[in-house]
Amino acid sequence: MRPAWSIIVFTSLSGLGLGMLFWFGLGFVTLTQPIDLLIFSGLALTAVIGGLCSSLLHLGHPERAFRALSQWRSSWLSREGVFAVVTVGVACLYAMIWFTDGQRSASIGMLLSAFSMITVWATAMIYGSLKTIARWYHPLTPWVYVSLSICGGLVAVVAWEQMMSGSPVLVELTTGVLVLAFVVKVIWWRRAGQSGSGSTPESATGLGAMGQVDLLMSPHTEENWLQHEMGFVVARKHAQRLSQIAVVLAFLLPLLALWSGVSWAILAIPFVHFVGIMIERWLFFAEAKHVVTLFYGDRH
Repeated sequence: MRPAWSIIVFTSLSGLGLGMLFWFGLGFVTLTQPIDLLIFSGLALTAVIGGLCSSLLHLGHPERAFRALSQWRSSWLSREGVFAVVTVGVACLYAMIWFTDGQRSASIGMLLSAFSMITVWATAMIYGSLKTIARWYHPLTPWVYVSLSICGGLVAVVAWEQMMSGSPVLVELTTGVLVLAFVVKVIWWRRAGQSGSGSTPESATGLGAMGQVDLLMSPHTEENWLQHEMGFVVARKHAQRLSQIAVVLAFLLPLLALWSGVSWAILAIPFVHFVGIMIERWLFFAEAKHVVTLFYGDRH
């Protein structure tokens, strides 16, 4: 699949914001002044809403995006939009009550955390429910999105706490979450799509009993839309190098910075981690192969 930067920014940025809201709802954020509450919640909501706005750039008619919300019974994209709106509303209510009463509502906070992860899950299922793309159609796909969202939110909270207190906090918890997210992602990299699409030129033509079916002539004399969007190919050596860079930026450098105890390094963790996630998300799309490419001679 051809990676679209609007979708890469959408999934990465909204995942970060929803992860921040997850930990915000659980009460892991230190807020000494009312202004701190407004700043942190504002940053998280900006990331979520900014990601959603980025996704509109991928639509042919962004002005009709609201119509997608009506198909929540059958569409994961519609469900993701509905849950995102609900999550933003709960987050605003949670912050408003905390701001006016001076204390957090544990019940609304738990609701916010739950809706944040439900929204991430729905986002992942937009891709994880597609049987036509074997790389995505895997049970671990939504767990990758959820674990990376929780991970991104936590490193943002760690940087916030470092700025507020001046000393490293949540070191063991963050280490555990980073390692867990790394393990889930590595397993997904190794397992997802390994069994192939289940379709071959032989099964498509019904000529498998006669031997291997090969393409003699391209269906088109020049690249069409399907080949342009669905037939994107990234070289294996480039994919391996990019995955290594993503691991270093998203997991290894944050761990080193966290345990170093150096203030500026801890403050930089969210930015380094986010760049790693952007690369990971680019690979998520670039390595996916749609079954329609079988029509053009591909095998997977």
